Amino acid sequence: MKTAVVVIVDGVNQKSFEKLRKLGKIPFIDELSKESIEFKRCISVFPSATVSGHASIATCVYPAHHGLVGQSWFDRKTGEFIGYDFELTLPDNWIDASTRLSDEHLTAKTCYEILRQRGVKTFSVDLIKRGADYNFSFIKPGLDRGVKFARFLMFLRRFAGHSFKTRKLSKLLFPIFQNEIAVMNTLKAIKIGCRFGIVWFMETDMASHLFSPESFEGIHGREFIYDSLEDAMRDVDEEVEKLYKGILRITGNKPILALVTDHGQSKLKEGEKYHVDLVEVLAEFGLNAFTNLDLEEYEKRTKKVGEVVIAVSGPRMAHVYSLRRKDDVLDALKSLECIDQIIDRDRKVFYYDCEEFKLGEIDEVLGDNYPRARERVEGLIQNERCGDFVITAKEGYEFEKANYKGAHGSLLYDDSVGFAMIRCGKNLELPECMITDVVKFVLNELIKQ
Repeated sequence: MKTAVVVIVDGVNQKSFEKLRKLGKIPFIDELSKESIEFKRCISVFPSATVSGHASIATCVYPAHHGLVGQSWFDRKTGEFIGYDFELTLPDNWIDASTRLSDEHLTAKTCYEILRQRGVKTFSVDLIKRGADYNFSFIKPGLDRGVKFARFLMFLRRFAGHSFKTRKLSKLLFPIFQNEIAVMNTLKAIKIGCRFGIVWFMETDMASHLFSPESFEGIHGREFIYDSLEDAMRDVDEEVEKLYKGILRITGNKPILALVTDHGQSKLKEGEKYHVDLVEVLAEFGLNAFTNLDLEEYEKRTKKVGEVVIAVSGPRMAHVYSLRRKDDVLDALKSLECIDQIIDRDRKVFYYDCEEFKLGEIDEVLGDNYPRARERVEGLIQNERCGDFVITAKEGYEFEKANYKGAHGSLLYDDSVGFAMIRCGKNLELPECMITDVVKFVLNELIKQ
């Protein structure tokens, strides 16, 4: 049997990818495409966010079925706020996804569990690990041993997001480090006999957040400094070549190698008004809103009755849970300039440009700049973990007070559309796929060969 590896290149939109390709900045990936099934558009699920995207790639189903409905969500039954992120500054109940918290919340079979039934040895160098025979860290050489690696990653993330002076070092060191570690651990897995695995290259996403998804060397970047998306993608190109040749050297056979984005990324506008704290905004309407806290903890701390929970993803999408005063919450949301769409989960309607429409009309109303909107929305709101309202940010806005220059999460084209190719000895170009389709194609090729 051949070896198949899926590389998730985090947070690269289709337009930036194609521009870098035409400029000749990713020569190995371009060469790889000549023996590949290539999809010109690879569309993310909704929300177009890392945790939901990775779970959708590994299970081949939508968030409604696998249960990871975003970077964060609220458990109505227990009053618990669930979050997956990487910052030390967040509350204790936000734990990095490499601690397997995301696996515990999965409600669908992974590709690892399916392949185990066929006797195929698998590995994960990714967020989703359930069912893999070997689990490797994506941030430190060797087998993943749990929380201490998560803490290490959180430390690096905090460092990378710091002030300009300290960020210089992270530009030079951390982004390059992570991709190399991921490749190193992948080759270890191949050496011990694994024949399928998923690998995460995360630094393209962070580069887009910090420097913008439209940052290119010579325009925004400086030579010898890691300060643009172009730098991150050139590093990906080098590491993909190292990975491909390493597998060939170990196995003696050309591998099936898939490259896929979990989501895209869009450019944010400059100015404080485009970085919105929804908790602060709803407080102006007299609503007791909170985020990142369990209900009991919020009420104990503030001596207030919790009315609204905000769970942000991307951060250009948010679940809004109305514990009380649902009509008041909707009225407040409808008045906000920063919101693009409001989806009412129970009534199956959405609001756009101050008008109410049936959910079945969403594709017709929104148009091509919101690809497969109905399919993706329905692939989210059927899950009971979903908010009473799901909101998306207008172009240029995010639901977070940060210094980011790029973000994702919404239904918008740039947030949602990336690229995908599967090197399997074929030369075939197809117009588009969903991220849920990629592993299906890979397994089909792997089992045939």
